Amino acid sequence: MSETPSRATGEPAPSARSHDPTTGPSAAYPAPHRDPLSGTCSFIDQQLRAALRVLAPKLRHHKLSPGDRIFSVGARVGAISIIERGLVALRSPGSATLMLLRESGIVGDVEVMTEIRAEKEATALLDTDIIRLPGDEFRWLLQRYPEFALRWSDAMACRMAGYERRLLDMLAGDLRAQVSSLLLHEFADSDVTHLTHQMIAELLGVQRTSISRVVSQLVHHEIVESGYAHMRLRDRTALARAALGYSAGSHT
Repeated sequence: MSETPSRATGEPAPSARSHDPTTGPSAAYPAPHRDPLSGTCSFIDQQLRAALRVLAPKLRHHKLSPGDRIFSVGARVGAISIIERGLVALRSPGSATLMLLRESGIVGDVEVMTEIRAEKEATALLDTDIIRLPGDEFRWLLQRYPEFALRWSDAMACRMAGYERRLLDMLAGDLRAQVSSLLLHEFADSDVTHLTHQMIAELLGVQRTSISRVVSQLVHHEIVESGYAHMRLRDRTALARAALGYSAGSHT
């Protein structure tokens, strides 16, 4: 019996009995780790990336330099992109940073699935490696592998939660509370962050000098340590209180 060709590639599709790498005991969910700035559940995105390597071996690899765009505002997005290494910013037309995406972060799938023009731009901030999958091939995978489609919807839900978290950070109160809230989420799984003052300023839509003043206050009260291109958490409880708007030394 002949196999049905893939709509995207014209090549024979896997048989109905072929192994779906997103199912079975080996695909069981480990304990979740959430990237607080990108909103992703990294274990989901890592499994999706592994599944793509099996299901779509003709992925296209690209290297980006700082400032290179994956897509621009108003563009027709014809492929999804998964970050292998580096850092990508999603920015609004007014240049406000909406989200930072790191390893295993995904961009372009919403635009491919909805067929709308991009309402934001995706720009590399560091030397970045991405893999791209054409939109037609991506749609075929979603139709062919229901479990893969379910995992992808999980990843999208995590990103939507990330957008909500970003909104909460922006509405957290005064600037000290906003910075503290953002750092508290960034320190969720590690006591070190490599966010720079400029990155925090772009995420909160303020001047870098304002962020530097707030960070200096946090350093003065021994809540964080600040070094070149990194910060280290010293007092998680005090940072949580600052995120809630309590002043240093207040115990109410």
